[in-house]
Parts: sequence; structure tokens; C-alpha cells
Amino acid sequence: MPKLTADDMLSCSQLPALMGVSKWATPNDILQFCCKAIAGEDPRTKAGEAADWGNLLEETIVQEMVRRLGIKEYIMPDKAFQHKTLPLAASADAIATPEPGLIIEHAPDKGIFVVGANSILLEGPGVLESKLTKSIPEDELPLYRGPIQVQGVMMCTGYKWAAIGTLYNGIELRIFLFQPHQATQDSIAELAEDFERRLEHFRQTGEIDFYLPQDSKDADRVYPAANDQEIDLGEDIEILANEIIKSKGAISDLEEYVKICETKIKIRMQDFSSAKAGKFQIKWPMRHYKAQPEKITPAKEAYSVRQSTLTIKEL
Repeated sequence: MPKLTADDMLSCSQLPALMGVSKWATPNDILQFCCKAIAGEDPRTKAGEAADWGNLLEETIVQEMVRRLGIKEYIMPDKAFQHKTLPLAASADAIATPEPGLIIEHAPDKGIFVVGANSILLEGPGVLESKLTKSIPEDELPLYRGPIQVQGVMMCTGYKWAAIGTLYNGIELRIFLFQPHQATQDSIAELAEDFERRLEHFRQTGEIDFYLPQDSKDADRVYPAANDQEIDLGEDIEILANEIIKSKGAISDLEEYVKICETKIKIRMQDFSSAKAGKFQIKWPMRHYKAQPEKITPAKEAYSVRQSTLTIKEL
């Protein structure tokens, strides 16, 4: 489903990144996304074919979910759900209304997984979330593939259960059912308030109040410019710098050893493109390139960007 929530505020699909469990984004990515929207820019990027297939198969997955769960009534909302008190909104793929008293048992052999319990009472309307992945089927969903998101959606809708239907490799559907998890929802509430405080800081000052960087690339984003001054970082950072030097030396030694081993294998293979060596198959094929016309590199304006790797030398 296309994103129904506003780009200038926090949505439930962004919660895994904000909580630091996403494979694709950091809290600062989400913060910059919303700040761009506040500034009047379009923060969205092309999603790609995988997301397109997810949208195309969304209702198909939902239809199979309700069939397997024994639910007859469902709708696919065309507007977002706004939390009553928190600065948080949610897009729900579908809302299902089961018959009163419907209990779903944990049944992995049937592809139904009740998370944290042996069974679940589907009391009142509930949230249905559709997911599509090329991963192998799993008995426990990673946090970035729906569990945190549906906790937020339950908070926004006020509903007491949620189901995530995950289609693996286009051939196997597994349904994961959740009840509200208080500790997770408390964390979501706290993060949502803090996130809105950062957005308001941007609205008032035009400056982004970044989170502490999660990795080296994230640090490049948070601190994009450098002045020509020097600071003393102390002995604790000296230890880290020494570890980097030692690790790079170990990497260099290992890379050199790999080259030695590759040379010995190539000498034995000679002009054969494939070989077997015990439990290994080794390939040394030809690589073919098409002819290309001559290219002239266009002129570029001068610009500055902060170096992404540290340069360390012993004094």
C-alpha cells in the first residue's frame, strides 16, 4: 500500500529504524526524511521492484490471511490512523473483524505462529499487515519485518491484536499473531515524543538535532564538515586508534596470504576454468566485455566533502 501517513511526522513503518533494528536505515535517516518534508522538499526515493510486487500482492496476501484465520469481514483503509495523544500515525494494510470468540491456536505445521502464547483470542477488530520477502521461511520474525510496526499500529487504532502475513519466496505464507506488548509500546511512546521534539527544534531553528551516530557512515552524515583546528582526544581514544592500526595490519597480512593461496591454485589449474578440490568447486572463468565508444568526462565544479575514512599515523 502506498504510504498514507504524512511525511513530516513519525509513522509506524519508521519505528524499526528509530529503534535501531532496521537493516536499511538509522534514526538519523528517518529524522532527515521528516525534516526534508518540513522544509518543503520531497524526501521519497524510488522504492524498487521488490516494493512494487509487495504492493501488487498486498490484497492477495490479505485475502489468504483472513481465509486461513477463518475471518469473513475485512477492509483495506484508504486513510491513516492518527494516535489520540502521541505524534504518531499509522497506515494499516487491512482491518479485520472476526466473529466474537474466535481463538487461534499456535500451529507451526499450518504456518500459524502465535507469538509469546499457545493461543490468542481475536477480540474485536484487528490489524492485518502484509509482507513479501525473498528470505527463507522463519519461525520468528525479525523485529524490522513487522513486529515493532504492528505494535505502533495497534497503539494508533486502539485494537488489541495484529497479524502479519509474510509470503516467503512467493511460495509459502506464514501468519504471525501478536497481542499488545506493553514494554514495546512504552518505548514507542517515549521515542515518538522525543522525535517530535527534534522535529519542532528543526521547525524553530532550521537545524537538525541529530541522534548519536550508529555507525561510521552515519557519523559522516551528522558531521559533514571539518574545520582546521586540532583537539586532544585523550588516552582512551589512543587505544582505539591503536586497535585500528593493528586490525588494518592483520587485514593486510590476511589479504597477502589469500593472494599466495590463489597463486598456488592458479598454477595447479593452469588453463582450466573449473576444478574440484575435496568439498570445494573452484571457478576461474573468462570474463567478457562488450566494446564501448570513447567517453569524454565532462568538466566538474570544485567542491569539498568530508573524508569517510580516518587517516591515522603514529607520532
